[in-house]
Amino acid sequence: MLSDFNFRSNGIGFLRFFFASMVIWSHTFNLGGFGMEPISRLTKGVEDGGTIAVDGFFVLSGFLIARSNEQTSSLARYLWHRVLRIFPGFWACLAVVAFGFAPILFFHETGTLAGFLGSPNPPWRYITDNLTLQMNQFGIAGLLGTLPYPWLFNHSLWTLQYEFYCYLAVGILGALGVFNRRPVLALVPLAIVLALFAASSSIRGLLNVPTALRVVELYAFFAIGACAYLFRKYVPMRASLTLACAAGIGVFVTTRAYGIVLPLCLSYITLYAAMFLPIRSFDRPMDLSYGLYIYAFPIQQALAEYQLNAFGFLPYFVAAFGITLIFAACSWFGIEARGLSLKDASFAPWAMRLRGRGA
Repeated sequence: MLSDFNFRSNGIGFLRFFFASMVIWSHTFNLGGFGMEPISRLTKGVEDGGTIAVDGFFVLSGFLIARSNEQTSSLARYLWHRVLRIFPGFWACLAVVAFGFAPILFFHETGTLAGFLGSPNPPWRYITDNLTLQMNQFGIAGLLGTLPYPWLFNHSLWTLQYEFYCYLAVGILGALGVFNRRPVLALVPLAIVLALFAASSSIRGLLNVPTALRVVELYAFFAIGACAYLFRKYVPMRASLTLACAAGIGVFVTTRAYGIVLPLCLSYITLYAAMFLPIRSFDRPMDLSYGLYIYAFPIQQALAEYQLNAFGFLPYFVAAFGITLIFAACSWFGIEARGLSLKDASFAPWAMRLRGRGA
């Protein structure tokens, strides 16, 4: 049963690394100008490797965040943990892109740095407008306009705000006692997002996927992960069911029924892999998945700006992946791990100082 899941030794770390790598592979086609990605071609644009990987991220995130909420002493502490996981690395990435990548590319395109700070969509606004995870500015100084995916420095970041909204929803439901006293109520938002995704998928058909549908898709996968944790003692984990889910995806993903089949089947496969993969505790030395996800897009754009994609798919992908690994390691050791070390910090001394000043 899923209730037998070993949280000390499992395949989640490897899966997250694999999913982040899959996003880089998928983006290589669009950002390098290599045509439609194979999974996207197969599904007529409905899904691609990057989207499926992010869906897998959200399943695992829902599963782990529901557990985190259960084990955290208060809503404030829970939110503090979630902020430390998302924001320090995110803010550092914004700064690196705005004042690291952007000036280099500005000089490459113009031969000077004159006017960089005062240009339309200036670098400092890229930081201030995006601080709260709501990506209001994707471009900087009109750069990258000639690329296959023009003007966008880091489109991958758009999913982070919706992940944090999911964190908030879990925190609120946990604070209201839903998870402890009436966990069956958690099935209500799950049913709503699954129904919305299935209905919109059926009505829309298989072309021109709107952003709103992608958001509902992310919510659906997160909700499945969270509910899988809450009802884990009722979820059997069987190889036969995993194979059936894989077969179901293969049969229905190119039809309008994919909106019903894909969330449940892909989520089950992901959780089964997390439980039984032989590669365990992969992220114990360092967790590079977040860094890979947030830095790959600007690195791939920069390499395309310098026309490395002209050498072909494989050199472009390998260079992007290797450089992103370096940035991810710097992000983990320099920012993320330091932030996470504050998870159990005591706020009592701060509160006492504040009360003393008020007195």
